[in-house]
Amino acid sequence: MGYPDTFEGFMVQSQDDWTNFKKQEFKPKKFQERDIDIQIECCGVCGSDVHTINGGWGEAPMPLCVGHEVVGKAVKVGDGVTTVKVGDRVGVGAQIWSCLECKPCKTDNENYCPKKIDTYGAPYPEDMGGVIAQGGYASHIRAHEYFTFKIPDNIPSEEAAPMMCAGLTTYSPLVRAGVGPGKKVAIVGV
Repeated sequence: MGYPDTFEGFMVQSQDDWTNFKKQEFKPKKFQERDIDIQIECCGVCGSDVHTINGGWGEAPMPLCVGHEVVGKAVKVGDGVTTVKVGDRVGVGAQIWSCLECKPCKTDNENYCPKKIDTYGAPYPEDMGGVIAQGGYASHIRAHEYFTFKIPDNIPSEEAAPMMCAGLTTYSPLVRAGVGPGKKVAIVGV
């Protein structure tokens, strides 16, 4: 079939055989007005990917394509998208969707949304296709514009990709704490 009906990814079939990736097609969520299809250029590797596929964090739906440090080019944008246009280089991190209507979403805490969808391994509701979200070790990814970020031209894609995880994880608390010029901080574990 191929794009846009199916995407292709490197997928693990079982946590018992987590080092054996197979290239296969998968069905993306239903395209909606605020969605962006991204043709993936590169995807960083995070420890979370390993913990997910080897069972270190418990069971995960299989087969599964991991990867949440995604950078690529927007190849399709929904009619309601205002932040990205076709051809823009963009990135996606560990979350790909939330309702944007609940209290956590309205207070910039989308990662606590009871309906949130992680970039991989999370089920979409039936009205969005009922599929499992698949990650960035793939040909394409479909993401809501709110969780898709334009990448500045002066940052190479392979350097931007890790910023979609560790970079955001580190930056967000610094902003919340009001850290700025003249303040000292220590970041451990990045």
